[in-house]
Amino acid sequence: MRILYYLFLLIITSSFVQAQDSLQTRILSEVVIQSVQTEEDTLQNFYRANQSANTEDILSRMNGVYLIRRSAYGQEPVIRGMSGGQINVTIDGMRMFSACTDKMDPVTIYVEPQNLKSIDASLGTNGSSMGSTIGGSLNLRLAEPMINKQSITGRAGVGYQSVSKGVNYFTDANFSHQNSAYRASVIYRKSQNYKDGQGQTVKFSQFEKTNFSLAGKWGIKKDTLKANFLIDEGKNIGFPALSMDVGKARASMYALSYIRHTDSGWLNNLEAKVYANEVYHQMDDSQREVLMHMDMPGWSSTYGAYAEAKIKKLNNHKIKLRSDLYHNRVLAEMVMYASDGSSMYMQTWPSSYRTVAGFYMGDDIKVSSLVKVNLNARLDVSSTTIEEGFGKDQLEVFYSSFNSSSQNLTKSFNASISKSFFNNFILTLHGGYGERLPANAELFGFYLFNRQDNHDYLGNPHLKVEKSLTSDFGIEFFNNWLELNSTVFYQQNPDYILAYVDTQLDAMTPGAQGVKVYENISDARFWGAELSALVSPIKNIQLISSFKGTRAETFSGDPLPFIPAFKNVNSLRFEKNKFNGQLEWEGALAQTQVSENFGEQNTPGYSIFNLRVGYHTNNRLGKWSFSLGIENLTDKYYREHLDWGGIPRPGRNYYSTVEFRF
Repeated sequence: MRILYYLFLLIITSSFVQAQDSLQTRILSEVVIQSVQTEEDTLQNFYRANQSANTEDILSRMNGVYLIRRSAYGQEPVIRGMSGGQINVTIDGMRMFSACTDKMDPVTIYVEPQNLKSIDASLGTNGSSMGSTIGGSLNLRLAEPMINKQSITGRAGVGYQSVSKGVNYFTDANFSHQNSAYRASVIYRKSQNYKDGQGQTVKFSQFEKTNFSLAGKWGIKKDTLKANFLIDEGKNIGFPALSMDVGKARASMYALSYIRHTDSGWLNNLEAKVYANEVYHQMDDSQREVLMHMDMPGWSSTYGAYAEAKIKKLNNHKIKLRSDLYHNRVLAEMVMYASDGSSMYMQTWPSSYRTVAGFYMGDDIKVSSLVKVNLNARLDVSSTTIEEGFGKDQLEVFYSSFNSSSQNLTKSFNASISKSFFNNFILTLHGGYGERLPANAELFGFYLFNRQDNHDYLGNPHLKVEKSLTSDFGIEFFNNWLELNSTVFYQQNPDYILAYVDTQLDAMTPGAQGVKVYENISDARFWGAELSALVSPIKNIQLISSFKGTRAETFSGDPLPFIPAFKNVNSLRFEKNKFNGQLEWEGALAQTQVSENFGEQNTPGYSIFNLRVGYHTNNRLGKWSFSLGIENLTDKYYREHLDWGGIPRPGRNYYSTVEFRF
């Protein structure tokens, strides 16, 4: 408790930090953060930083959210120090899973800012509406077709990044009719190797990708029918922190939704959706100097459905119900080509599948005009099966007896209470319990090489469900010129899943130092804080600020791996008429609480500045927008703690973007 007390003092006295740019936009509670962004919302534009930014840039500015960086592309989201199977990442409520054993293809890369409507982030066990979780959830909502009076609206633009000679072409269009609308978007990005703060080229940091989405909406009396199609294809994607790159990555997504709007009966709103998505991923080491070349393709396919309903207000209760079902199948292979001409085949993710059916219920209770209570619970029934054959035979060498199929019941319960004081203070207290299933790699992974700690990893089919107890305390304050939101949290995870060296096993990857096997430890502990503030002392000027930090350790006091450093971002923005300018300062403390067992090293603190300006004008054809900026103004050589392999971040970057709206 003393640690939490000092953390609370720290966030109150820390300088203000991060991200919005509309005085009408409230900073929402960190228990359930919803960064709502519409086509005209200035908050969306701020999060983007510039029109050449990607979804990862938006995520990195959200409270409690961090990124594991292995390249300039494909950065893996982290919520308060938790990642992978500990958090849920969905697109429009649809479950989707990666096909890469090295986590080169997080689900977030398949949505671009040009087809992104909003990002909903729920932290801790409170993020269970989309599935059982202990760390939280991210739901990326896709932009929808808009039914309006204009028949055709849209935009087109191009951006350039000097540090990587990167180009970004984007366009989207909305076609509207009286009872229907259609929306299409196309984005193309290509970047060369970028340069760091010392002017050195970071090899294998290039990438190229194309993203296409198409959506339709049809109104039928009180009903709405929606269809979505998205395809994302990348190639020649370098990963400087890993020993392999990506030759090809392709994802496709299909969905059909039915929405019923009604004012009669007990339902206020009903949405039902069926969906499917497929991911193919091909790792490539043909451009690297390696002892043994390998082919490593992976496949992931998911089929699912959900129904979500809001019940009409009953007395002081607002109830939300959701039932969902998904089926996911994965397979990853590896063929090693020895110098003597012989080859060896194995399945790094043995062919397996998982089926999960769940039910969620949430209730917002208005106790009085000053007190509100939220209760929610979720129950999931799951079946996980490894198929008979080559992949299972591999694991049976190490586990002589384990069932091909296992069933689990995972649960979560959450309760929070909010109370208003003096018309401008809100205090919130949250407590919750959650569980999560072990991920496929943790159960069945077979000699997965980890470049960060130079070990092979072996799954354990006997793992137990990981659990979590979470508590949060938040304070919100607002008046005519200040909005402030602060949260401290503590989380304890019984049966935490971690990998440790098994000295009886020999490594398979050439140069690997040993083999680690996943196991359940008694518990792990997480604690930290977040602070957001928006200050507008005079008209046309805004100071937006954020602070976030997490600490974590095992039951024995050893630091957990991949825990981000304490980070602070401040933005001073001026906007008048058609011009806007923005000065940003971003900094982080040194991270000295590191896990040597996982190959981590101390990371020094850093401090960088960004400068951005923009101008927009109208003519009879449409609206033109121009933006210029300098990122890492002083050409600082630095890295963040979650950047694998000590790979430095980009140096000074000049960017420009031109956009035309019609």
